[in-house]
Amino acid sequence: MNHANWELAYHDISKAAKSYGEEALLALGNGYLGWRGAPVWSTFSDNHYPALYVAGVFNQTQTPVADRMVVNEDLVNLPNPQLTQIWINGQLLSENNLETRASHLRFDRGELTETFTFGLAEGTVTLTTTKMVDPIAWHHMGMQLELSTDFEAQLKLASIIDASVTNQNVVRYRDFDATEFNVKKIDSAKHQVYVQTRQSGIDIAIGATTKVWQQDQVVIGTTKATADQLIESYTTTLLPNVPVILNKTISVATSQETSTPLDEALAALMTEVNLNFVRNHSLEYWRDVWHDADIEVESDDKRLQQLIRLNIFHLHQAAQSNANPHLDASVGSRGLTGEGYRGHIFWDELFLVPYYAANDPKAARALIQYRIQRLAGAQANAQRESEAGAMYPWQSGLYGDEQAQVIHLNTVDQSWIPDNSRLQRHVSLAIAYDLWVYTRITKDVSLLQNGGLTMLLEIAKFWLHKVQLADDGRFDLADVMGPDEFHEAYPDAKTAGIKNNAYTNVMLTWLLNWILELQTDFSAFDAIAASDNFDATLLERAKAVAHGLRLERNEAGVFAQYEGYFALKELDFAAYAEKYGDIHRIDRLLKAEGKSPDDYQVAKQADLLMLLYNFDDGLVAKLLEQLGYPLKSDWLAVNKNYYLERTVHGSTTSRPVFAGIDVTLGQLDEAEQLLAHAIRSDVDDIQGGTTAEGIHTGVMGETLAVVQNKFAGVHLLAGMPEIKPNLPETWASIHFKQQYQGIWLDIVETHTYISLTADATIQVKINDEEYLVTNGEPLVVTLGVE
Repeated sequence: MNHANWELAYHDISKAAKSYGEEALLALGNGYLGWRGAPVWSTFSDNHYPALYVAGVFNQTQTPVADRMVVNEDLVNLPNPQLTQIWINGQLLSENNLETRASHLRFDRGELTETFTFGLAEGTVTLTTTKMVDPIAWHHMGMQLELSTDFEAQLKLASIIDASVTNQNVVRYRDFDATEFNVKKIDSAKHQVYVQTRQSGIDIAIGATTKVWQQDQVVIGTTKATADQLIESYTTTLLPNVPVILNKTISVATSQETSTPLDEALAALMTEVNLNFVRNHSLEYWRDVWHDADIEVESDDKRLQQLIRLNIFHLHQAAQSNANPHLDASVGSRGLTGEGYRGHIFWDELFLVPYYAANDPKAARALIQYRIQRLAGAQANAQRESEAGAMYPWQSGLYGDEQAQVIHLNTVDQSWIPDNSRLQRHVSLAIAYDLWVYTRITKDVSLLQNGGLTMLLEIAKFWLHKVQLADDGRFDLADVMGPDEFHEAYPDAKTAGIKNNAYTNVMLTWLLNWILELQTDFSAFDAIAASDNFDATLLERAKAVAHGLRLERNEAGVFAQYEGYFALKELDFAAYAEKYGDIHRIDRLLKAEGKSPDDYQVAKQADLLMLLYNFDDGLVAKLLEQLGYPLKSDWLAVNKNYYLERTVHGSTTSRPVFAGIDVTLGQLDEAEQLLAHAIRSDVDDIQGGTTAEGIHTGVMGETLAVVQNKFAGVHLLAGMPEIKPNLPETWASIHFKQQYQGIWLDIVETHTYISLTADATIQVKINDEEYLVTNGEPLVVTLGVE
């Protein structure tokens, strides 16, 4: 085994945002717990941010800002159960005497092992730590410390659960109230800490069992409770090169997922666990994950295999089938690895649900269930804005109300400016898309039966109310934003919002088509529609809107991102690049100059082209022509080239969209370069320090989709699995498995053949020819070699 492809390793002592980013990438998780990969001896500082999160544990705080009270809802940084303070002859081990560091995150084992050496006047201290999270009994985590010196010394060790922590991960949030919980009880006898979130009233219990020994002799410690810490203290004499070992298992439970009294639940959890229990579960889980979910690519890019596995690893930590079906939670844009965007859930599920549906369907179902359970909140959001149906929030947290900030900080000039991002109403279309993908890949329609169809109909009501019929018979859709967040309004407009956004209008067309298909194909449609008052009048309006939404297109065949886009000024990108270097956040640069990105043809990401990520080019073309816009054969290339010149990839999700289109156009070299850049988004921190605030889950799912669905050409959204391989010349082969409607497909592709094995008989299509794959018997299709 090539270990470099199965781990993420660091060997330097990093500082500031670089260190924060590494700690996010080294995080462990299991869908319920997220444990940042900070050193056990560290506390919050400019260089380190230890943190523990539980999915769905949010709290709201209020902070006076500029004569107004700003409410923020945050994923809560819970008491730190890993803090270990070590004194050698009275000298505290810290970053002040740290000399070397080696960190290894093992994807195959789910373990983070780190070795630190500290230099003291007497000699060298070596500390090795191993951490793991239990993915099966998902309330548990554990760690082992091994400490040794090359000289005799007096050791004092404190193993702490630190409840003095606050939310401090994101620098620009530190002006806001960051105290998220109150300490309710610290029980030194039972080694338990109880806290409660200040506003949301969620109870959290953390218990620890610690054992310290030296040369097979247990070191007896003492325990005390302070106002905000549980401290277990141990003292002993260190002999040269004779290690002291500490094992600590940690159990976490909250009132959200625990029906029994929390103290009883925690006591039972602590009784069942030890470090081997956690380790064995971790090994078992990750063995099974890699058996089914590994993507093996043999290519000239020596890092590609490692980074593919890093993405798989983090996605199976962000959500998984053991924990998430029992939680009322989804996956935020940063997973459970940091506090960027306050831990909120955006539209990133669109990049994740397709992966989970084909690899861990129960996890996919759980993410959609989170949205179904917040339908009432979405309906209330719509009512507050005098809209109809369900208006899902751009940023969602605990309740499903809108959590997008009213203002945000321009980090270029430190000014506070309005945030109109809540106008990205297309989030509800992403939610509908997730449900569609799930039903297509799994053939499970029970979600439609149990709240899913009602959710779709309520989403449709919102849009059918929002569109307006114009005098020419077309329907217009105004007061929205597309995924391109650089454009919030028209130049000099007093109110925010744009009109006839291409992405939104075409996605709405698709949604209405699907609802009309369900009317025919889904037996429970009539009863559910009747109970939701989705009557014949609404169905007729849906048909009209699905064929009448307006788009803007110029004479060259380019569809405008939104109506009026072509009238915006052109921007001299070369001049800005020469002046500033990095221009991926050119919106902030323009605002710092007193200008507005609303005035220019510049894109954070290309709205129109995002459609080509969601659907294949054939379906997008069908939708565009359904709206009355006939296409020429080069329409895709023309539109891609136009927007590529104007896109700065200010979002990590931008490049994979272009990569997928390049594959469709046969421009494999360009596609491969874009993939190589995008898949390094976090490890190279290409967004200028944002990985410090958590990994980018969206681009992780998106790059895996480019690998499997574009380059490997595996499509699972049609009536049968379809394969049209597009391997770059630099790739010798690819091998992976995916589930389609309960059947595992084992796929091997080279430039000369495709081998497909299934665990049940299934009809497939390879390069437009149909084949029958017999249970367990490989189908080998020879490819023509030019």
